[in-house]
Amino acid sequence: MEKNKITVEHLLNSTSKNIIWQLIGTDSGLQKWIADSVTLDGDQLTCAWGDAHRHHEVRMATVSVIEKYGRIRWSWDDETDGSYVEIRMEKCSLTGGYMLSVTDFTDDGDKDWLEDIWTSNFDRLRRKCGV
Repeated sequence: MEKNKITVEHLLNSTSKNIIWQLIGTDSGLQKWIADSVTLDGDQLTCAWGDAHRHHEVRMATVSVIEKYGRIRWSWDDETDGSYVEIRMEKCSLTGGYMLSVTDFTDDGDKDWLEDIWTSNFDRLRRKCGV
């Protein structure tokens, strides 16, 4: 079954490309807003959510693109349909700040759920990092 591509954008309260890149291009940055635990080892990305003693989910991915001050893209290892997650940082010419644009893929009927997940991730980013 073919998945539907979605794009979610979020304007950040930062004009520092270094700060934004640290949040999307490093495991410690991604851990602040994507998952409870993130490890990036070469092109292998591991994300974990939840409490290890209760509900706990771990997903492995392969990073295919890392363009410093540009974007990161990975594909979940348990999906073979060509879908991926891409987080792109773009400078806003009007404000001088940065915007994050996330591209992700979802099954039919799960679009609202996935957009809510990314909105929640952006809220977590704002609370933890102030951007």
